[in-house]
Amino acid sequence: MSTQVRTFMKQPVVTSTFPCDVGAVRDLMKQKDCHAIPLVEVGENNQITIRGIVTSDDLLGVYDDTINIQQIMNDNVHVVNPQSNAQSAAKMMLRHHTHHLVAMEDGKIVGIISSLDFVSLVAEKGI
Repeated sequence: MSTQVRTFMKQPVVTSTFPCDVGAVRDLMKQKDCHAIPLVEVGENNQITIRGIVTSDDLLGVYDDTINIQQIMNDNVHVVNPQSNAQSAAKMMLRHHTHHLVAMEDGKIVGIISSLDFVSLVAEKGI
């Protein structure tokens, strides 16, 4: 049986409401010690819409904390089901040239995985 995303995804996921400014995201990353934050809007019936994702790399060289996060975020967020196998998630990352996938289930963000999580998985499983 293959390894499912849910077994190595990080949770809970730190999110920020959209819109916001760079300073709010930078402070949140420092406070929560994380390197990627999905930006979400909460609609009717608490339905979550992912508007973008910001990584610590996106913040490099951005010195004005009052800039709207929309100017630097990546609005092409890739979502994976936590029951998906690791191989299909890795292929998705390669196909889309991305380092982060957001795991969603029943309309809720339940985890996030990074390319570094795959390195850890390989190191632990000895693949």
